[in-house]
Amino acid sequence: MTEASAVTHHQPRPEGFDLDDRPVPFTIRASQKVHGGLALGAALVAVGFATSASGTATGVLRWFAAAAFAVLAVICARALTVGDMLVADDVGIRLRIRNEWIGTRWQDIEEVTVLKRRHPLDDGRIAVHLLDPGPTLAAMPSTTRKITDANRRLTGSSLAVPFGLTARPSNGEVVQALHMLADARCPVREQL
Repeated sequence: MTEASAVTHHQPRPEGFDLDDRPVPFTIRASQKVHGGLALGAALVAVGFATSASGTATGVLRWFAAAAFAVLAVICARALTVGDMLVADDVGIRLRIRNEWIGTRWQDIEEVTVLKRRHPLDDGRIAVHLLDPGPTLAAMPSTTRKITDANRRLTGSSLAVPFGLTARPSNGEVVQALHMLADARCPVREQL
């Protein structure tokens, strides 16, 4: 060991640069295992129906079944490329609806409600309730607004993201993780 490396090796750590002070961002991503398995399975079933199809009445039904499973395989394969569906950090929350990102700061949120998963085949949900949703919703394209309207009818909030079987949160303690990030700027509560 040289003198120079011995000097740099024994230098004390500088104070004030603790990286653990900032909260870790929270994300929800599409489950790669579930969507990959569904895409592969649907593709294999589509090939099976297509190889046994013919020009008879039963064969035509098999062509329709092959086409339906091929469409399912494409939808599941596309879900593999989506990436994050929700990102929450110390600034606010961003949700992906279709191909649009909708973001809001914690100060503009009335409350965040989390419906936890009740059993393994059930999906939970994170709903973001804005103080004034008008400007955010008005800025969306009409196709995205249709989805947010359906979200509002189903969940009570235009901005909602499911998690569970098909989408995985980065932290299993969803309410606690969001509460830490919100840092008393808006309430995060569990919906019962």
